[in-house]
Amino acid sequence: MATESTRISHAEALDFLLDAESNVHSFIDSSTSEQNVRAASFEPVADFGTQAARFANFGSPEPVETRSCSTTTPPRRRIIQCDVFIAGSGPIGCTYAREILEKCDSNVLRPRNAVYMAEIGAQESPVVGAHLKNAVKYQKDIDAFVHVIQGALQPVSIPVSDTHQSTLGGNSWTPPINSQQNQLVICGQNPQQSREDNLGATAVTRAVGGMATHWTCACPTPHSEETTSSPIPRNELDSLLARARDFVKVDSTVFDKSIRHTTVKDILTTSFPNRNIRSIPLAVQPHSKAESGFVTWSGSDTVLGDIVNDPRFTIASEHRVTQLIVHPSFPGTVAGVLMRDLKTDRDVLVHARAYIIACGAVCTPQILYNSDIRPPALGRYLTEQSMAFCQIVLSKKTVENIRNTQNPVWQALIAQHRKKHPLDPLPIPFRDLDPQVMIPYSSAFPWHAQIHRDAFSYGDVGPRSDPRVVVDLRFFGKGDILENNRVEFSNKAKPEERPEHTDVYGMPQATFHVVRTDEDRDRDQKMMNDMTTVANSLGGYLPGSEPQFMEPGLAMHITGTTRVGSDSKTSVANPCSKVWGFSNLWVGGNNVIPDSTASNPTLTSMAYALKGASDVIQCLQYEYQ
Repeated sequence: MATESTRISHAEALDFLLDAESNVHSFIDSSTSEQNVRAASFEPVADFGTQAARFANFGSPEPVETRSCSTTTPPRRRIIQCDVFIAGSGPIGCTYAREILEKCDSNVLRPRNAVYMAEIGAQESPVVGAHLKNAVKYQKDIDAFVHVIQGALQPVSIPVSDTHQSTLGGNSWTPPINSQQNQLVICGQNPQQSREDNLGATAVTRAVGGMATHWTCACPTPHSEETTSSPIPRNELDSLLARARDFVKVDSTVFDKSIRHTTVKDILTTSFPNRNIRSIPLAVQPHSKAESGFVTWSGSDTVLGDIVNDPRFTIASEHRVTQLIVHPSFPGTVAGVLMRDLKTDRDVLVHARAYIIACGAVCTPQILYNSDIRPPALGRYLTEQSMAFCQIVLSKKTVENIRNTQNPVWQALIAQHRKKHPLDPLPIPFRDLDPQVMIPYSSAFPWHAQIHRDAFSYGDVGPRSDPRVVVDLRFFGKGDILENNRVEFSNKAKPEERPEHTDVYGMPQATFHVVRTDEDRDRDQKMMNDMTTVANSLGGYLPGSEPQFMEPGLAMHITGTTRVGSDSKTSVANPCSKVWGFSNLWVGGNNVIPDSTASNPTLTSMAYALKGASDVIQCLQYEYQ
């Protein structure tokens, strides 16, 4: 691999794209069942030999009309030019975009299209990247949002199901018996995935805004034991974390006037005086009308701020980033990006001076892998949090204490509620905000606990109980860092072939190999015992939501797959998130975190992104000089 000092000019890289010699005019389009020849649409995972051959026939910067599929001469395409290309529109990609546009000298960036962001998913809200839970419908009924989350999440790796049906009619088609090569693979299932070491609940959200369209917005500060492998000094990291809080508007006081929040927090503080019980630091702002009972949850739109209307910023939805194009004569330089417009099924080239891949802990290493950028640590050192869950119904004593409160503010709210709803047996106003309490990670209790009410892909209460007296307990445990805990991607039998298995978007299929150590399991059991102790201080278990460990991967807090570090043998990127051996390629997301964490990692990932963005700016300004 080339050293980071290997550099070519912006103009030289563009010339390579414009002057690439053509020797590939068509291919068999793998996206259709028929073997139709489609001109100048490049196979997303094929290797046609040289980089020049692979990306030929994009020579014209002018857009052209799409030609018929029967045409044998490839159409000439435009090349999109920008200063910075960002793959991924979640909070991390948006952090990079905002920091670069706000901090980079204006004369260094072009007046339009300076930062070009590509997102594989669609824009699902009128507001770019907004949190979907801000809709009044979901703020009135949080359980209804569970189905939104379920619809947004796409599983990553599903082992092949047993499809044998012994009662199927005699003349009906069935797969061949006892044939590994003829397994029935449907619904994106993965024949290479073992159930025993899978992260079966791991899923990705493909939408403008990414996971931030439905995340919990929890932004705790990582404990010192959760940053032991970080190459960034703690004082610098703390400064970056503070700036990240400002970007996403973290507030720990929004729920402090809630009757239920205060009640739950007081019970836990009294029961566990040495556990530092506190409100969850949330990326949330109070509604303009406090009495509405609504709040405004932060999303990628919050991170973007005003730059969403900046003419220098462009976002292209439903564009798959297929692979990075590495200059064949300068292996340390990315010359361009091959994208596919999923709406038209046409390929597009983008040329930039800097490239940032921030597509999540699975899709970021997937893009690097598909680009033949495969450092030894790629996909390895993967950690994911274990998760224990239960729901309780507040005790009768707790409800009666609320009813008989001596707090004059609460008395007024309860009286007003009784006047409007005299038949309601509960003294809790309908618009009272949900509890949002946490027990932070500590050396004595090395896990992160959230005692709250929120929507996940599970845990809806439905008609089983009044949601005003239901509290969720979610405890997150860390895992030991093992080099061999990894995500792999389907390979090609021959260089000219596509991978043996692909995901639903035509990219190399991800396969997990993740196990927990004996120390992990011991810690998990202690965490479960702690959760039951905390739960019993609040009330009784909601039937059907008794204490349980959740499916591995459900936390969706994977770290380490493109980890930063000080050694290229054990990390993918340097402390500034620049990929080792490259002069213009950075990565971002939870995947850059080199530590095992129990706390929610988004804020930490944003801190790393701010440091990475500063490095991008420095490189852009150095090149300009």
